[in-house]
Amino acid sequence: MQVKSQPWMHSWYGDSLGFFLIPLAFLLLALFSFPPFGNIGPHSLSRVIFWVLVIDWAHIFAQWHRIYCNPLESKQAKWIYPLSYLALIPLVALYFQLSEIDHVEKFLIYFVIYHFIKQHFGFIRIYSKTDGQKSKFESYTETALIYLCMWTPVFYWHIDFPKKDFYWNLHFLRNPVTQNIFYPAIIAYGFCLIAYVIAEYKRTIRNQMFNWPKNLALGLAAFGWGLVSIMVESKILIFFTVVLVHDLSYIFLVWFTGRRDEKLLNKKISWYSWWSVPGFSWFLFSIVLMGQLTMALHGRVGHNLDRDWLIVGKIFGGIPFSEGWWQNVGLALFYATQAHHYFIDKYLWKKEKDLSFMMKTGQFKNESEVSAPGNAA
Repeated sequence: MQVKSQPWMHSWYGDSLGFFLIPLAFLLLALFSFPPFGNIGPHSLSRVIFWVLVIDWAHIFAQWHRIYCNPLESKQAKWIYPLSYLALIPLVALYFQLSEIDHVEKFLIYFVIYHFIKQHFGFIRIYSKTDGQKSKFESYTETALIYLCMWTPVFYWHIDFPKKDFYWNLHFLRNPVTQNIFYPAIIAYGFCLIAYVIAEYKRTIRNQMFNWPKNLALGLAAFGWGLVSIMVESKILIFFTVVLVHDLSYIFLVWFTGRRDEKLLNKKISWYSWWSVPGFSWFLFSIVLMGQLTMALHGRVGHNLDRDWLIVGKIFGGIPFSEGWWQNVGLALFYATQAHHYFIDKYLWKKEKDLSFMMKTGQFKNESEVSAPGNAA
């Protein structure tokens, strides 16, 4: 069988720029200590991490574009998503009122990693559409490789994580007992990598083409998470750099799919649409602004911080800080927003909500039953 084209989501230049080159640039800046990652002290590290968190929140708000502009998203879900989010905030605040926040932090950091893995897993699955039929051994090997290339550095954190990191208290990540898991994981990682290379070589010969996007996605995931084992002085910094890689990929994914859906329905994209090239700046501005606003509100109410360098931080400067219920609400805003995104994201990308897939399989027939992607989220 000869495959005629690479399985790019948008295009070779769009995917390469949004999913690979820009994220890789940030990883290399951190690896070689270039600005903004060079000569970082406590104050500058705080700035870098808070800006990364703004982008992290921006990618969460990008999901709302996916919800309200996806022509196949049900009207019922468009009510359920925001109501469940608004209900989760007071519930998390009540939990903080009655219990300790440490348990939520521990749960969230591992859930974050699992969420990252699932995104890369999704990218690999999308890019595997030209691979042809795979044996169960090949499928299991590929899946195991994706998980191991990210979890193995995490196991290493538990062995070699600094006793004291000057930004975040993550002492629970230092646990030498994990050494019992780390070395078997390294061995399994090696065997899976060898098996994958052999299978990929056979597929390349069979299809007469090397699957570039799939292997770039897998290689970037392995490289990014592998850097965690190198960045000894401030592992939390490289962790947030990997967070940034995840965020940028997701933002471009939302924009690429929105652009593709509008083309499928309308054949052309209006210049004022979110999904036009000029519209990308408005799309990015809207989600970054929401990220700044929520981070500033969370910092003020939850931690009594005035982040004037967040541009909009001073808007909430007049809010009086008080310990107790409202502080817990401010803290819950962060954790509920993150957790809600992790839980619902898997529902936003199912096959029955993929317009391109539905059209190709003949399951999408009546265009009058859906609306074209909107110009407002």
